Amino acid sequence: MKKIHKRELFKIILSAVLLGTAALVFALVPLDYSNFGFFMLRICVYAGIYMILGFDIIRGAVKNVFAGDFLDERFLMVVASVAAFFIGEYIEGIAVMIFYSIGELFQDIAVGRSRNMISAAAGLRADVCHLVTEDGVVDKEPGEVEVGSIIEVRPGERIPIDGVITEGLSGIDTSSLTGESAPRSAGPGDSVFGGTVSTDGLLRIKTSKTAENSSQERIIALVEEASMNKSKTERFITKFARVYTPTVVILAVLLGIVPSIITGDPARWIRTAIMFLVVSCPCALVVSIPLAFFAGVGRASKEGVLVKGAGYLERLSDVENYVFDKTGTVTSGTFSVKRMTPAEGVSENRLMEAALLTESGSNHRVAEAVVRYCKDRGAESLKEVLRYKELPGLGVEAETESGIFKAGNERFAKTAAGKGFSTDGGNTEVFVFEGDEYLGSFELGDNVKKGVRETFEALKKKCGAKRLIMLSGDRDGACKEVAEACGFDEYRAELLPEGKIEQLSAIIKDSSKTTVYVGDGINDAPVLALADVGIAMGGVGQDAAVEAADCVIMNDDIGKLVRAAQISGKTVRIARENVVFAIGVKLLVLILAAAGFGVMWVAVFADVGVLILAILNSLRVMRG
Repeated sequence: MKKIHKRELFKIILSAVLLGTAALVFALVPLDYSNFGFFMLRICVYAGIYMILGFDIIRGAVKNVFAGDFLDERFLMVVASVAAFFIGEYIEGIAVMIFYSIGELFQDIAVGRSRNMISAAAGLRADVCHLVTEDGVVDKEPGEVEVGSIIEVRPGERIPIDGVITEGLSGIDTSSLTGESAPRSAGPGDSVFGGTVSTDGLLRIKTSKTAENSSQERIIALVEEASMNKSKTERFITKFARVYTPTVVILAVLLGIVPSIITGDPARWIRTAIMFLVVSCPCALVVSIPLAFFAGVGRASKEGVLVKGAGYLERLSDVENYVFDKTGTVTSGTFSVKRMTPAEGVSENRLMEAALLTESGSNHRVAEAVVRYCKDRGAESLKEVLRYKELPGLGVEAETESGIFKAGNERFAKTAAGKGFSTDGGNTEVFVFEGDEYLGSFELGDNVKKGVRETFEALKKKCGAKRLIMLSGDRDGACKEVAEACGFDEYRAELLPEGKIEQLSAIIKDSSKTTVYVGDGINDAPVLALADVGIAMGGVGQDAAVEAADCVIMNDDIGKLVRAAQISGKTVRIARENVVFAIGVKLLVLILAAAGFGVMWVAVFADVGVLILAILNSLRVMRG
């Protein structure tokens, strides 16, 4: 418990003890309260006890009045408690303030616990960076380190900036970013990300980004953004409170005045109006609903699923269609060349040199696999490339002094000038050309990720998904093979980027509920942005994933989709429970109060008691 919470708890306990003592003394000691001195003594004692808790609340209410926001819960509590004093109900007036303070304390602690689950991301920042210089190792602030610098990370220290290991071996604890508990081994050539921890080895790392662009800073920004995006339920409660609160205040005033004039019993009806005011405070709704979604976002982040806001979390509770990219999403994305087929009269070495020269200009996984295959067999690029040109959805083109080299997929090959290539393979193929001359092809394979089929079954049986669809730019044969292995209901193959957008738009148009698109975040930014909820897989270190997606699964575990949907469903269910419970209890007590029945303690429970129970219910989300 924080110091401020301990201080508030002390004030609450002190007020309760003093109130009990004063009530006992004034009840047992035979004082003549018709005497003005004793009368003022009792008022001063109770007023002093009241101000222990009431001073800060009154000050806050006054500030809000001057800010134009006077119909908040503090205003209602002050009006109700002060009015209780005016009709001689000192104990009830102080009790209202005590129970309200208990509710506020409980709320602060609960929100703090939920916030800590998300804002643990702030702990991703490293305070110091050990910069390797010619004069030795110098400590700098991470923001002062330039890209391409060599930094040193010692055992147990947090890596301050994204980079590539140049020296050393160590286990890397990525739990702060991905939710994975087991450290992974890393050594020279491996990429590491800011915010992760070197568990047991001394590393030297060449920085690939500035501190402000490193993974942990993007994650922190995403976390901060999460609180800005409200769910539909939260927006409803906000609008509801704006109408509900002033309406109830007007009704309370009328309840205190009109029956008093008719019956000639103002004390009874003013007391009833005060109860009406206490009950009317919408704290339980205004606090518990956002808290439920905040706790849901926090729970998801703890499990390695970062959600950019409550609105997206809410949508995941009612998904009709899950649409997936293929490569890197449901397949491993780690392509390997299964077969190289030179064209007639073309040597293997010439084909590999041309492929290496061309594919070196692309960062696509298929191109990287071809480059790796050629280099492993000793091929070298013997020409200097003057210009690379990316052909979206087709391939890549490299211009040299001696001519133009091209490499691309089947669609590209069918339109290219050249003959003699085969397109019978079921796997992904890359076709290579020098000018109009066809040089040969590379056939590559990609494996379905472990657990994909089980995840798809769970999305349908446990999460209510109706259709699972795959959109891919790959060949029909390769897509059909993957679709059957994964259990897709439908698939669309050989799509250009704009084709994916058209297909997804049609799917969304035909759906009455949420459509989710799941991609690897590298080249799916347009469709991730178009979907009702865009989810990027394996988002650690990927700029496109964090920027374009609404949710980011921070490791490569596709099973997290099920957990995200389950957390979403539980969050929405609990938020709705709070709405029904809070409104139901308040309406019941309001009707009783308006009819002249009930006591102040029941009114206090209908406000603070319901608030505490709603908060406790909201915190169930944090248990997963």
